Amino acid sequence: MPANHASETRALSVEESLDLLHSVCFGRIAFSRHALPAIRPVRHTVVNGCIVIAADPAMIRTLHRQVVAYEVDTIDHQTTLGRCVIITGVADTVTDRQELAKYQAHLQPSAAQDNQLIVIDPDIITGIEYVGSNGA
Repeated sequence: MPANHASETRALSVEESLDLLHSVCFGRIAFSRHALPAIRPVRHTVVNGCIVIAADPAMIRTLHRQVVAYEVDTIDHQTTLGRCVIITGVADTVTDRQELAKYQAHLQPSAAQDNQLIVIDPDIITGIEYVGSNGA
């Protein structure tokens, strides 16, 4: 059970938020499926400012041209301190072969192998940092 530490929040700049996005390779995509909210953990990479994720065929059908939220974080489970970034944008299926090759070169081979790709073009980028009450 995590300790109950007092913490304060600090908004992250867009640059700080993007730095966090680039520093991790795992996040959660939130989307609507059958008019209900759904969240899936996925691996990602960032190429030319867009988030690229490998998705199975069911996700591809669901996510095509849908507004989604993508979340990454580095929250420590013991202290509950860290950073969280949420990016909102439109998810689009990658169908062009040249684009597929370009994006697959940036993904881990196991992620790109049997999956199709979704690209999220960020529209809204927000980040927050949970810091100790003394600013540490």
